[in-house]
Amino acid sequence: MSHASQFIIARPSLQDPTFQQTVILLLQHDQSGAFGLVVNRPLPPQAWTLPFPLYLGGPCKSEGLLMLHGHQEWMDMQSQQEKQIVPGIFIGDEECVKQATQKHAEEATGRFLMMTGYAGWGPGQLENEISQGAWALVKATSENLFQISAQDKWASLLPSIIPQPSDN
Repeated sequence: MSHASQFIIARPSLQDPTFQQTVILLLQHDQSGAFGLVVNRPLPPQAWTLPFPLYLGGPCKSEGLLMLHGHQEWMDMQSQQEKQIVPGIFIGDEECVKQATQKHAEEATGRFLMMTGYAGWGPGQLENEISQGAWALVKATSENLFQISAQDKWASLLPSIIPQPSDN
C-alpha cells in the first residue's frame, strides 16, 4: 500500500537525530522505495542567501532546490494536474520560483517552501520503520503544511498514542 501524498510524523521513540521530531511529506512511495521532503526544518538565515527562507528537505543531497507551494494560480491546467500532490499542494517549477520571489518581495509570507535535500528510503525500508512504530501516518492537507508554523508542526500533527475509550 502506497503512503504517497501523506505526512509521516516521527514518533517520540524515533531517536535518530536526523529524523527526530520531523514531519515529512511523502511525494513517492512504491515497491522501489520512498521519497519525501521534511517540512519542519528551516535552516538558519545565515545558511541561505535567497530572498525567502530555505528548509532542509532531508539528509540526501539534491541537485538543486525543490519547492512545494499552494498557489494554483501559478500553474496552467496541465501542470496543476501533473504536479498536484494533494488538493492545494503542488511541486513548483522554475516559473513558480519566480512567482515566489516576486510574492515574497511584496509580502513577508507566502504559501510556499523551498527545500534543499530530501529524505529517501530503499525498497521495504520505510514499511519496516512504520511497522516498528517509528512513524505515524497523517493525511496531508495544504492547511497543515502552510498554516502551522514549522516549530509547531510536529507537536500539532503527531497523533495521540493514548488509546481512546470505547463507546461500549
